[in-house]
Order: sequence, then C-alpha cells, then structure tokens
Amino acid sequence: MRRIVAVIVFCVLFIFKISAQAPSQTLTTEISGRVIDASTKEPLQYVNIKLIGSLKTEQTDPKGEFLIRTIDRVDSISFSYIGFRTRTIAIKKGKSQHLSIEMGSEELKLTEITVKAGKHQKRVIDTTANYVYHQVVKNKSINRNENVNTYRYDSYEKFQISLLNPKEKLINFFLFKPFKFVFKNVDTTEEGSVFIPGILKETLAEVYYRKNPKQTKKIVKAEIISGIDNVSIGNMANYQFAETNAYDNVFIIATHSFTSPFSPAGRNTYFYYLTDTAKIDGRISYKLHFVGKVKEDVALKGYAWIDSATWAIRSIIFRPNEKANLNFVNDYTIKQDYTLIKDKYWFMKREELTTVGSLFKKKTATALLITKMYNRRNIETDIDFPDSLKGPEEKILLDSARNRSRAWWDTMRFEHLTRQEKEVYHISDTIHFVKAWKTYEWFGRFLTAAYADAGPISVGRLLNLVSYNNVEGWRLRFGFETNVRFQHLGTPANNFLHKFYFTGYAAYGLGDHKLQYLAETRISLPRRNDRYQMLDVMYRYDLRVPGQDESQTLLTFDNIVTLISGTVLSKIMRVREFRIYYEKEWIKDFSSTITFNQKTYEDIPSVFNFARIEHGVLTPVPSFGVTEFMLDNRYSYNDQYFANAFFRYFQSSKYPVFMLRYTGGITDILNNYSSYHNVQLTIKQRISSPIGHTLYNFRVAKIFGEAPYTACYLTQGNLGILLDKFNYNLMSEFEYITDQYVSLWVEHHFDGFFLNKIPYMNKLKLREVVFVKSLYGTFSEKNADVLLVPSTLSAPSKYPYAEAGFGIENIAYLFRVDFMWRVSYRNSPGAPNWGVKIALSPGF
Repeated sequence: MRRIVAVIVFCVLFIFKISAQAPSQTLTTEISGRVIDASTKEPLQYVNIKLIGSLKTEQTDPKGEFLIRTIDRVDSISFSYIGFRTRTIAIKKGKSQHLSIEMGSEELKLTEITVKAGKHQKRVIDTTANYVYHQVVKNKSINRNENVNTYRYDSYEKFQISLLNPKEKLINFFLFKPFKFVFKNVDTTEEGSVFIPGILKETLAEVYYRKNPKQTKKIVKAEIISGIDNVSIGNMANYQFAETNAYDNVFIIATHSFTSPFSPAGRNTYFYYLTDTAKIDGRISYKLHFVGKVKEDVALKGYAWIDSATWAIRSIIFRPNEKANLNFVNDYTIKQDYTLIKDKYWFMKREELTTVGSLFKKKTATALLITKMYNRRNIETDIDFPDSLKGPEEKILLDSARNRSRAWWDTMRFEHLTRQEKEVYHISDTIHFVKAWKTYEWFGRFLTAAYADAGPISVGRLLNLVSYNNVEGWRLRFGFETNVRFQHLGTPANNFLHKFYFTGYAAYGLGDHKLQYLAETRISLPRRNDRYQMLDVMYRYDLRVPGQDESQTLLTFDNIVTLISGTVLSKIMRVREFRIYYEKEWIKDFSSTITFNQKTYEDIPSVFNFARIEHGVLTPVPSFGVTEFMLDNRYSYNDQYFANAFFRYFQSSKYPVFMLRYTGGITDILNNYSSYHNVQLTIKQRISSPIGHTLYNFRVAKIFGEAPYTACYLTQGNLGILLDKFNYNLMSEFEYITDQYVSLWVEHHFDGFFLNKIPYMNKLKLREVVFVKSLYGTFSEKNADVLLVPSTLSAPSKYPYAEAGFGIENIAYLFRVDFMWRVSYRNSPGAPNWGVKIALSPGF
C-alpha cells in the first residue's frame, strides 16, 4: 500500500510540476530503411550508421532495419560493417526519406580459434566474438576499479525528470491554465522531440577509495534539488538510477534482474558479434555487439568497445530488449565512456542514462523522460588515503552543501546548464505561490492519503471513519494530524510543523457505548549528515488485536475495507498504553530504536476473560500490567529508505538486512510479579538471478523467563480476500502461539521467464511467482501457567506449519492473484485448506 501511495503521490507531484508545449518548428531530418548483403540478400544486423556532420550514430536491428533522426545540418550518411565495404549516401536535409542499402563483401572471414586453459582444459571458441567475450570475463577482476589500491576523483551528477512529447489536449487542459509560465519552458532532444524540463537535482562531490582495508568516502560539497525540500526523494532517485558497474554479473533495471553481457553465464543469454576493429587513441579496439537469444527474455542489447591490450571495456551502450517484460518503460539506455589512467587503470569518466516511461509503447506518446549524467574529473590513483577520512561514515555532507548560491553553482558545475534547465529553478521557486497549487495539493492529499487539509491540521482518515467488530458493533472514528504543507516553506508556522507533529483520534462504539482515543506527538530531531533521528510519545486507550504488529499489517481491525472482507474479528483486547521511543541512525546503514512501553490489559466479558490458577483455584484477572524496555537494531549495507519530516519507510535491497530485537519485560498480575527476556533475530534479502528475483525472510526467536501469552508470539493469520504479504494467509485468527520459534518465507518471482515464451500469451506480459511460508515452534508450560491460555491456541510443535502456492502477477499491469494450500495441519477448525487471494500490486 505504501508503494502504491508513493507512486500516486509522485505522479501527482510531477503533473503539477511540469506540463506541455506545442511541437517545435525546428526541421528534423529522418532517415529509415533496410541494409542487406548484396550477394545473399540477407539482412545485415548491427551495421554501424553515422550521419556525416553530426555525432548521431545508430545500428541496424536484427532485421537489418534502422531509423535515425537529427536536427543537425547533415547532407550524407555512412554505413560500415566489418568484412564489407563502407558506403556513403547523400541525403536531403530536413526531410523524411527511406533507403534500401546493399553492401558488398570484402571477402574478410572470421576463423575459429582454439584457446588452451591449463594442461588438462581446452575451450573451443566458435567465433572471434566469443573469444573477445571470454577475454573480458577472464580479466574482469583485474580491470574493476575495486582492484586499485587507492584512488580519488571529483564528480558531478545531474538528474532530471521532464515531460516528453506533450500533446495539444494536455496543453489546453483547463487544470493547467494557472501554470502557463511553466508551459513556455520548452527544449528539444537530439532526435527533435519536444520536452518540458521538470525536477532537477545536481550534486558535486569528492570521492576517495581504499582497497585494504576497504573503505569508500563521498564528500558532498554541494547539492541542490528544485522545488522539493525532502532530501530522501533525491537519495531514492540516486538509488533507483544508481551508477551501473559494467563488470557486475547482474544489472538491476526498473526493479528487474538482467544478466550482464559480461557475466560468466552470458553466453547462455546472449549472441555475440564482432562488428568492427579500429585504432582509438593509438590503441586497437574491438567493437563487440550483444543481443538476447530470445527476444522476450529479460535481456539487453547493445555493444562495447574492448581494448585489445588489457581486455578492458573502454565504452559501452546498452538497453533492454524491446519485447522484454517491462511495464511503462519505452526506453532505458545507458552509455558509459572510460579513460586510461597511468597506462594501466581504466576508469569510467562519464555515464549517461536515459529512461522514457509511458502508459503506451508508441514512440510519439506523451511520456516521462528521466535523464541522469555522471561526470568525473581529476582522477588520481595510488594516492595516500587521508587520515581525516578514516572511519565508518561513507558519506560526509558539508554543512554548506545545501546553502550554495546560484552564482556559486554557475562557476563550479562541470557543465553549463541550458537556458531551459536554469529556468526550472525559477519555476520551482514561484509555483508554490500560485493559488491553484494549494487547491491541487488539497485534492492530491485527499485522494492518496484520505486526509482533508484544513489549515494547519488535516482531518480524517476516510478509511477509518466506519468499521464493525464483535465488541463495539458499529464503530465511528474521527481523527486529525498536523499539516506540514501549511503556509510556504521558510515561514515560522511551516518551520514549526516540520519539527513537531501531532495526531490523534476519538472512536465510539455504538454497541458497547465506550469512547476510545489516541494522542501522539513526534519531534523531528536534528539530522546531521542526513542521519534520521526521531522522538515519539504516545498514549492510547483502545481495542487492539493481540500479537498484531501495526507496522507490518496490511489493514488494521478498524478499517472500512473490513466491511467487505466477509470476516468479523472476534479476538480483540482492550488496552491502555503509554509509549515513548527514540530512533536514531547512528551511521549510514546502522540504526537503533529504544522504546519504553507500559500496557494495561482489561478483560472483555465473553471475548477475553483473563484468569490464572492460584493454589489450584481458577482466579479471574480483570486486568494486568506489562512494562517493557525494547532495543531494536537494524543493519544493511547501502540501506535505502524514503523519509518525510516524521516517518521513514525502508525499501528492499539486494544486500541482506539484519534486525536484532531485545525486549526486557515485567508483568504484574494480581500483584504477582514475573520477568522475561525476549530475543528475536531477522534476516531478509532480495536476491537477483537470471531467472528473476527471490525474496526470503528468516526469523528465529526465544523468550527466557516467565511471560503471559499476550507477550509471547501470537502468529497472525488472514482470512480476508486481500493478500497480506506480512502475515500467513491461510492461518485462522488466534490459531498458533509459541515462546520459541523459527520461520522461513521464500518467494520467487520469475518475471515472466516462462510465460514470455508462450506465443500469444506473451502479449499479456503476465509474470509467475511461487512461494512457501513455514513456521515451527513450541510453547512451554511455565509460560502457560502465568496466564490461562485460550483453548483455541496451540503450538506447531509436532512438525512445521506450512502454506505454499503460486501466483500470477502483472495482470493488467496492476493486479496479482495467488492460489495457495495449507501443506500441513490441514482441516484445522476455522481455517481453510486452500484459498485465493488478490492484491493491487503495480510495478515496472
């Protein structure tokens, strides 16, 4: 749900930030056609095409066809291909024309090569192209920058989101009339397509690296982003469109795993072609093309220039196959250029990333254009690593980094901004003062978060206004939270609302005639070096689902969606709770949360009647107290999260996430005190592979001492129709309890690996997923004696509980449907043996 809300908020923000403009009157030269072998009449793929008088280049596709556009003044075009005579053809400037090219052979033949590797191994290389590929793979460890002892460089990054190919209907749409000044800021791509520059982010930094002990330091000297005061949005953009290491075995593009063309398993995915040999800067280099063997596979196509002396990549360009199972991505092109340092180290000096995203696959459709450029200068190797930079912190943000003047940027950035890019900053400074902007913000907030802004507060949420449960019957709830969007940035009121957050609600049960409530405040503490820090205080008197972790639950019990789920919760406790916690990110990737929590549980007749055995007599317990001290630690290399002024949401990572929780508790039941210690370890990760990606979650936990069952592990189930990725989906409410357990969840997404290969079905772009969730644990007698355990609860101690199944996702790009079965403990009272769950799961 958070991902859906984030996507919608982002789209609304972007639409209001940028809009459209009529097409430019610049004349565009367009040449299309087909290239064939003059003797065999077969199409020639990956022929090099260059417009004379322009830097624009292109290659023919596997059918020998090509299309190239430019606004440059050109009068001829050349076609070159190894083994064939180069042809140069005159063209007409500013016109569209179609060419049929026949190329004659120069009788150059590539011979088979045999390479011996060791005394007992022999590898047969089918073509010279495969030989070049194997040499690159063989020398990867030498040519990677990580092999250099020390180095440093200065870097400049520019990230931009624009609107490509705007239409007249969009230009004249009545909602955009108040923003006419935005529409006038028009630019044109090299191909002649019109776009409106939008959000712009720039970063100037100094980077140091040491191999042993391994350490990387990035000193951010300046950073600026137009129109957005949330720095985590820029950080997430850097992560989603991070620099690609050409020597990695797997590339992550639009959340999908692509086998690298220079992976050791690359020949299982790609065909390789040697298409040119040239002397570049006095060094002989080979042009190696690669293309996926199956057009529908999640594979890449492109080429790389390979240095013949070191077998290092000196430049590379690639993009996904046109028929790869990607949503909303029309193009995703990465270009990298490398430079030789000290005649032995190849360093990337420039990377350009271009992404075009649209609901439609037409090249002329209105789309989002995302570009990112890295530029590196002053690359030095084998330097002394400064003593002042030693330490665990990888990123150092200078205090003045976000306070640089526009004049300072004009003199320090590596490349000058265009007139249109400079205008983006002016637009972002003034758009907030347009009256319609606040109106659009109000509707965007209401539609995405179900809150209605009313000056400095927001009222809602709509999803919690009405619900039903067996204790209160019909339940009415009204809440509020403070509005960080109140007044303009920099005003005293806005500054206050960015430091202090207040929220609360009052709920009333029409059946039990009781009033419940919550009051909470958050204080955003200083975030030096962008390290998250927060203090929270909360008091609540309300009904709670026992064992439920609200942060890991799709829908709480008082949600309007529960009215259509077909299931009414019957196990709810009334709890009075005071909580205070402090959260701090100590260094990048490592954070802790310290919590003090005091709860008083009250019985609810005929729902929860607490009791215990004392001296052989069953004694009612009208209420009892639990006081807990909790320490949560989280570590993950290159951990990523989205954070606003008061909350943060972690994103999945290719690196394992380690979470360790310790809880010390004291219980007071009828003035009988007992204590316990709770330890939980969680490890989870997203693993990429050539056939998709795997998500796993492993957890082990144990309670020492004596704890009431409310403080033990009450495993959550889900009998609704909606898929819940945080809990078990075929386990009934209040079915299992443990005080020590181990669980393993594994879910593999094939990303269409099989369905893409089925004719006609591949047009639907469906994707396969398989999964299993298991749990094994026990519940001791000593904890059962602390408080009488309901008869419906038991532990899966004979053998593990497990549920498994398969699903189809990416249905209409939005939905996922899972079919699942209980593998063990079948025919359990109140629990189904199989089920079908649906989820709204949009993605790329």
